[in-house]
Amino acid sequence: MSRAPRYQVIYDDLVSQIRAGALSKDSRLPGETELAKQYGVSRMTVRQALDLLESERFVIRRQGSGTFVSDHAEHGRRLNRLRSFADEIADTGGTASSRVVRCETAPASAEVAEAFGIAEGDLANRLTRVRLIGGVPAALQDAWVPYSAAPSLSREPLVDDSLYRTLTKRFGVELRYADQSMVAVLLDAEQADLLGTQPGRPALEIHRTTYGSRGEVVEFTTSWTLPEFPFLMRIDAE
Repeated sequence: MSRAPRYQVIYDDLVSQIRAGALSKDSRLPGETELAKQYGVSRMTVRQALDLLESERFVIRRQGSGTFVSDHAEHGRRLNRLRSFADEIADTGGTASSRVVRCETAPASAEVAEAFGIAEGDLANRLTRVRLIGGVPAALQDAWVPYSAAPSLSREPLVDDSLYRTLTKRFGVELRYADQSMVAVLLDAEQADLLGTQPGRPALEIHRTTYGSRGEVVEFTTSWTLPEFPFLMRIDAE
């Protein structure tokens, strides 16, 4: 197994300290020279770790003053990794939970059937949940999973309240990648009611199609996220 690059090790350690409270909000990180000595690396390697921390909003750099833990670190979700909602939020120091709206075997709509390559009306698993961060509704997710991929999904509790962990640990599904598209929308009455807000509020509608190791579609999800819970993405230069 290949070893993680040193800047990633430093990044992981500093994130761990931020999440544990050892580095509190607005606290100043040691300087680059001190960090380089502490981790036994060059300043360039430390700078790579700090660049990553800054891009994911864990820290903020203030010219002439140093690098400080950001007070916005807990608010964002990262789009550049295929992970469960709970894992995304845990990495930002927040606490995720869910309220199940429906968990059933249902006839596939035309859109779902097309994604799965089945006939409209064929049975599929449907899991609709309100996702909460710190007890506050943040997103509404309507997930469909092929019946063949997880036959008993609607009849058994999720593993650790996570659809992805359930698919991998209980049904042996190997997640490989996902295609995702986003568009701004206004919430309808049902969506707003489930999210505890007013109809017509803006939200980010996201369509995600997740693929398994053989290129098969294993999940088709539409979600609506409130603007108070933005998404974060690191974009690398080519």
